[in-house]
Amino acid sequence: MLNLIQNEHMKWFMKKSTKVVFLAIAVLTLGMALIMRAITTNAGITETLPGFVAFTSNFLIIVQFFAVAAAGSIVASEFEKGTIKLLLIRPKSRSTILLSKYLTSIFISLYYLAAFFLFSIIWGIIFFSGGAFNGQEGQGIWIAYGVSYLETFMMVAFAFMLSSVFRNSALAVGLGIVVGVGAKMLAGILSEFQVQWGIILLFANTNLSQYMDGNQTYFPGMTLPFSLLIIIAHLIFFVGTAWLFFLKRDVAN
Repeated sequence: MLNLIQNEHMKWFMKKSTKVVFLAIAVLTLGMALIMRAITTNAGITETLPGFVAFTSNFLIIVQFFAVAAAGSIVASEFEKGTIKLLLIRPKSRSTILLSKYLTSIFISLYYLAAFFLFSIIWGIIFFSGGAFNGQEGQGIWIAYGVSYLETFMMVAFAFMLSSVFRNSALAVGLGIVVGVGAKMLAGILSEFQVQWGIILLFANTNLSQYMDGNQTYFPGMTLPFSLLIIIAHLIFFVGTAWLFFLKRDVAN
């Protein structure tokens, strides 16, 4: 298993698109720093490092898009390139191969999240004054990253399922992004109008910060165990569907 994961990492690091993504994260966070610097300078306000990191945390959806792109192509690209046959002749079961790809997808999403945080810190140190990541502002940053990654984790599972079901990377990635964004918008709309069946939607339950003191849940009657149950049920469905299609997939042609 470890060798398979290492091999997947090597293939991922060798891609030009991987370097482009990290460069894009660096440039996008730099752009945020320059914009924030210009705004605070013109307004005569002194921004701090934690304040800037808190600001960039509002744009963590960027990480989700990049993670979905990686997960949506990790299986489908093998079929597109014809390398799936070489992969399956190894003395490893299909389940083991699929698991190595899924774990690699999770690792990639964590690498992107870490890169986003690291570049936010770097640009924050360069352009803004210091400060401590404590108190309400610091807590808000960790909550934002935690909530965002839980959504990213589930979107990766969904995109991975599409990658296993379809043999087309573009289709899997496109559907992963469109359905993911659309589902979050739908959950918000149903919450706004209190349409009660929206309680079962995945993205109505991924924001666990709604159960913190003083916060209101998306829908009346929601509880933390209920949200965890909905998340786990979706995860089992996504991974189970990917496993079923991959095991039954005919690669003869």
